[in-house]
Amino acid sequence: MLITKTKRKPSRKTLKNKCDGIWRKIIRSKTDCEMCGKIGNNPHHVIGRDNHAVRWDIRNGCLLCSGCHTMNNGSAHKDPQDFMIWFGNRRPEDYEYLLKQKNIIWDKDYDKVLEYLSDIKNAGIYSKNLTY
Repeated sequence: MLITKTKRKPSRKTLKNKCDGIWRKIIRSKTDCEMCGKIGNNPHHVIGRDNHAVRWDIRNGCLLCSGCHTMNNGSAHKDPQDFMIWFGNRRPEDYEYLLKQKNIIWDKDYDKVLEYLSDIKNAGIYSKNLTY
């Protein structure tokens, strides 16, 4: 008799990490910092990562250079209020959308999020040529 191992479902932590990785890749598909135009490599969450209702929403992502992300005095992390004002002016539709979405109760379905992100990544919907 041959005994086969059944494949276990990935843990929530594993699924969460996969979602984070794909989200970062999608946001990094743009090459320039959205604030200053320099080469960017830092995906930034407009509404913080602890809000799972919008954590993996691509509209909640902004590609920034290291200066605009964390280093400069006016960076997104050092001056979040000014960053939100800038974001609201730069991407008003996304800003309004995020303000509404952030209050929705998330159903904790990592598989659904992973499928959503994989579809976007594979379709190239959020590409370097995407403009706001």
